[in-house]
Amino acid sequence: MAKANRFINLINSTRNATDKEEVFFEFLLMSPSFQLAYKLRTQGLNKEEKSLLPSDFNRVLEIFDLCGNIFETDFDSWWEDRGRDLLRSSNQYEDLIAYPVDLSKSANILIKEFTNFVSEVKSLRKSKPTSPITILTNKTRLQALHLRLALVNDKGRLEWKSGKKIENWRLGVEVDIKSKWTTELKTATKNTIDNLEARTSLGILVSKHLKEALYLAENAARGVFPSVEAIDTGLTFDFEKTWLLAKNQIKLAHTQRQKKIKNGEYVRKTYYERKVKPMLKRQKAIEAMVQARLLLQSS
Repeated sequence: MAKANRFINLINSTRNATDKEEVFFEFLLMSPSFQLAYKLRTQGLNKEEKSLLPSDFNRVLEIFDLCGNIFETDFDSWWEDRGRDLLRSSNQYEDLIAYPVDLSKSANILIKEFTNFVSEVKSLRKSKPTSPITILTNKTRLQALHLRLALVNDKGRLEWKSGKKIENWRLGVEVDIKSKWTTELKTATKNTIDNLEARTSLGILVSKHLKEALYLAENAARGVFPSVEAIDTGLTFDFEKTWLLAKNQIKLAHTQRQKKIKNGEYVRKTYYERKVKPMLKRQKAIEAMVQARLLLQSS
């Protein structure tokens, strides 16, 4: 049973995308360069948009043509159609390959046939062209990537909803960045002299994360992820547009998940379901325990 479980886990690990591979997809969506490539390939660009094209735009178009129109599909569908082959070849992941066994044959013959099969597969893998997309193994933490995604999307959502710009410090409070300044400003509704230092410090921190989010998105559009190496493309985020694109992605993903559930198909748990929801549940349980102890102490 233990061996069977390990085998099933290996199958799932090769079939499913990693969190980093999914986040790559999300940063591509928010890349200003990639959004221009999408419009060029689907509608065409006007004179003003053509004047904004970065000097290495052909590289962005190359990545767009490889990845396809990700703006009109959900991540899981894209992963099955293109993503797995595209990203796993550059990441050098090992695949599990099904191999039929004819038990009527002797063990010696089966071993010989399997050995030949493995040699052929390895030969084919060596001849397979390397993907121009590189998923880096570096110190960039997944939590930091999700924080930057949240900042960009929430800025777009809040500004789209209110019709006005949101101050960076307020955005930091909304996203709940881990900082002593966030704690101090949680109840703040006005700009005062007393909270000037906190507002300034948190605003600088948020600005830094937004700049790095832009670097991550623009480098992803050129086939390198996750990289916060500075890149000057002359483009900036259109926060409201980016939020609306992300909102459409959420809708597409939900629709596809419901179809799969209805048809009894396998549905991969989302990052929220696997990581965020259990964490929130633990935090709620801890808060309940603290409140219970405080009540006992006061009685």
